[in-house]
Amino acid sequence: MPDSELVHQTQMELDGDNYQILVFCRRDGRYFAQTLFEDDDIIISDGLSLLDALGKHERLLPLAVVSRQLKRYPFKPRTKRL
Repeated sequence: MPDSELVHQTQMELDGDNYQILVFCRRDGRYFAQTLFEDDDIIISDGLSLLDALGKHERLLPLAVVSRQLKRYPFKPRTKRL
């Protein structure tokens, strides 16, 4: 038997891009949601129920997307501190 089973999938649109959210149930009855950005870049949110894991993930996903955008396009200050 696999360690977890896919029980729900949905998408979230942020700034014109769609991000897939997969929710799994572990054998112990706990849930986790995940979004894969790249093969080595994934965000995971745990929860006691499907709705708990999905809700946490939907709140954290925008922050994860913005942090990756900042990494890709770092802020360049327009002024210097003296």
